[in-house]
Amino acid sequence: MLDDKEMLQFIMKTAEMGCRGINEIKHYANSEEMSNALRSQNIEYGRIYHNAYNMLRERNQPSCHVSPMSNSMAKMVVNRQMKNDSSDPHIAEMMIRGNTIGVQKTSRRIRQYNKSDESISKLAQKLMATEQANIEEMKSYL
Repeated sequence: MLDDKEMLQFIMKTAEMGCRGINEIKHYANSEEMSNALRSQNIEYGRIYHNAYNMLRERNQPSCHVSPMSNSMAKMVVNRQMKNDSSDPHIAEMMIRGNTIGVQKTSRRIRQYNKSDESISKLAQKLMATEQANIEEMKSYL
């Protein structure tokens, strides 16, 4: 079972990874529509990140961040993939893959969480809903 701190740290790191992934890929967007979609998704991940961060601070718990190794790996994957194909459909495909992984991990963590705090449960559900909405939005670019 995950406690409140572990769940909030997971939410924070997942939202941070979403922001970092979008920041790496957004420069390759070919259309204004794709740029706007990525910007909107980045803003939503930022809100979730800050909510989790603030909840951790309110509880006097340490925040944690995505490891430098994970950041480097994400950059390498994006740069390698974009060299082969930097079209909006390919960007959408990569975003769908990333969000699908996020949905799987978030779903697993929600099941493991002890649900002792309703506000944390709601934030976890918000993260899940955001990831699912991102997948649906990106499908229109395939």
